[in-house]
Amino acid sequence: MKRKISVFEIGVKAVFTLAGLILSSVLYAQNTEEATIQNEFQLTGDSISFPLTIVNAFPFISGEVNGVKGKFMFDTGHKRALAINNNLVPLPFQMEDGDGFVASGQKFKTYTNDTIKKVSLINGLRFENLQQIESANYDFLQDGITPDCIGYIGFDFFNGYLFKLDYTKRKLTFYKNTPVRVSSRDFLAGEKVLAVLDFEIRNLPNIPMIKVKVDDIQAIGIFDTGGSYGLLEFSDEDTKKLREKEYLKDYGKDGEDDDLFVLNDVAVSDQLNTNFIGLHHIETAAFKKALGVTEDNILVFAYRFFSQYKTVWDYDHKKIYILEY
Repeated sequence: MKRKISVFEIGVKAVFTLAGLILSSVLYAQNTEEATIQNEFQLTGDSISFPLTIVNAFPFISGEVNGVKGKFMFDTGHKRALAINNNLVPLPFQMEDGDGFVASGQKFKTYTNDTIKKVSLINGLRFENLQQIESANYDFLQDGITPDCIGYIGFDFFNGYLFKLDYTKRKLTFYKNTPVRVSSRDFLAGEKVLAVLDFEIRNLPNIPMIKVKVDDIQAIGIFDTGGSYGLLEFSDEDTKKLREKEYLKDYGKDGEDDDLFVLNDVAVSDQLNTNFIGLHHIETAAFKKALGVTEDNILVFAYRFFSQYKTVWDYDHKKIYILEY
């Protein structure tokens, strides 16, 4: 299952080029932070938006590192603000400092870079002389998802902000968490709220978890933008029960010959039940301890859920708002 990567596509028509230029201009005008070159890879200001590119269920933010253009995976399962793919971006002075792995099983050496000269993002944000930046060989992201993957953007980039994830509009918007915003809740203006989930944090501050139920079977739900299409693992006993009652069904194989499953009538909260169509199975033993998961049954909320519902993630107050598209 080589596409499950979490901890966790000139010459078309001139109108598309013009539309892209207009979008870039609008984003540039809307974001005041972009006029300033920053020396720390972290959000500043009150609110800011990024256009997203969705590739094989994963959200990406386009950008550039030291002149190399490509896309960063926006992965809430990645703790550090920035990690650079040294298989694509030349980093001659990186220093080895450890080992890393992802939930799908890939292992790699990790490195630290004293200085990264320049990083820019599609909405105009610019960073220079960034210190102590992580890098690693993420060739598995290039091979399995997109060949121009230049790294990850993770939790520490937006720590202190809440964000709205909208896969229909392909848009990611951050709002600084302030007392005024807590009162105004402007991030919900014009939205229809379907449910408000109170989540818990265990070992890692970037991994929201909730309790879910299918019939009378409990599971832990994990929210992760890097969780591919969505993942599950249930005990053999509970899998048998769910199959007998047709809550869990086979859904054939995907284009890469991996098994797909349907999980029906999942009680996400008292306010919301939903179906998950097209999930993959994953062996969770490699990362359960790291996440602090003791439950046998795990359901990873990722693309299948985020394409059905807009979500707002408020880490400071441990709430996720489920919104109607």
